[in-house]
Order: sequence, then C-alpha cells, then structure tokens
Amino acid sequence: MDEKLALLLKIQSIDIRFDEIGKERQKIPKELEKRRQELEHLKKDIEGDQATLEEFKEERRKIERELEEVEAKYKKSRAKLDEVKSNKEYQAVMKELEDIKALTNEKEDVVIKWMEDIELQEAECARNNELWEESLREYTAQERQFEDLTREFDKEVQALTQEKQELTQQFDGGLLSRYKRLRSQLSGRVVVSVIDAVCQGCHLGIPPQQYNMLLKGDSTQICPHCSRIIYWEDKEE
Repeated sequence: MDEKLALLLKIQSIDIRFDEIGKERQKIPKELEKRRQELEHLKKDIEGDQATLEEFKEERRKIERELEEVEAKYKKSRAKLDEVKSNKEYQAVMKELEDIKALTNEKEDVVIKWMEDIELQEAECARNNELWEESLREYTAQERQFEDLTREFDKEVQALTQEKQELTQQFDGGLLSRYKRLRSQLSGRVVVSVIDAVCQGCHLGIPPQQYNMLLKGDSTQICPHCSRIIYWEDKEE
C-alpha cells in the first residue's frame, strides 16, 4: 500500500473516532434530561400523594370535630334525664339519646375509615419517597459518571488531535484536500478497500483496467461510482 494512503487511513480512523465521540457526547445531555424528567414526574406524584394525605387528615379532623359536638350533645341530653317529670318526657329523652348514640357510632365508623385510608396513603407516600431517594441517588451517580466520561473524551480528543496534526503535516495537499472534500460530502468512510473488484463503499464493481491498476498499487484510484478513494485489499488478509 502507498505510504500516503496508509497515513490517510490513519487520519480517517481518527476522524471516525471523532464522529463516535461526538455522537456519544450528544447522548449525555439527552440521557440526563430524560432522568431529570423522570425525577420531575416522580416529584409531582409525591406532591400529589402528600396533598391527598393532607386532605384525608383534614376530613378526619372534620369528622372528629363533628363527633365532639355529638358527644357534647349527648351529655347535654343525658343531663335532661334528671329533669324529666313524666314518662312521656323520659321516653322522648331516651329516644333522643338513642339517636345521638347511633349518630356517634356512625361518626366513629367514619373516623376509623379515614384512619385506615390515611394509613394506606402514608404507606404510599413512604414508598414514593424511598423511590425518589433511590432515583435521585441513581441520577447523581449517572451525572458523575457522565462527567468522568466527558473528561475522558476531552483527553482522548486532545491526544487524537495532536496525532492528526502530526499526520497531516506529512501531506503536501492534493490527496488530503480530496479526502477533506469527500468527508464534507459523504457520510462514513471515504477511503475504502476494494475486494474482489468490488468497492466496499458503494458495493459496485470496479472496471477491470482500474482494478488491475489497483493491484499494482502504483497510483491513487477513485471509485467511478461513488468517488471515494479506493485501495486494493486481499480478501484473505
């Protein structure tokens, strides 16, 4: 293989790595943003659950206040028994006490129901809080991981840039200029091998005469179909 072509392949491998690093860099903010959104949704769920819990507690307090009023009313009605003067009045007070007692039992049942609902809601809040803390730890760990990865990318890019500069200094312009122009026009590799007379860039056949020139390896060849820079590669190698 021509020496300049070998150098160009090294430059291409560096550029391909630059492309890979660029794609990986783009994933980092997207992945972090996805995590942030998940945390935001979880936070809203927690706030909603907490608001529901407070509503339950307020309803329980409301019923408890009503229960206190009913119990006060029961005591007042109970005191009337000492003042009754007839059997009719006695029966009326007893009926009133029975009604109040029934209402008291009803209110107590409601309080118990609210207490059960509160207990379940508190358990749900506790689970979500644990999930929040775990998710926050994972997010923080991933953020640190991405920061470390970014620093590693920076170091690698710096080293590769230095290597590429040293390689490009060995060119006088022509072949490297063509390479740069192709890189700006095509995606992926622009210096590709030809195996069994087939360009590995566009996968089309190379004319026999040009293929014979590639086999000799005494000149740089261009694919007539995709304009990539081509070189011969032994299939077995």
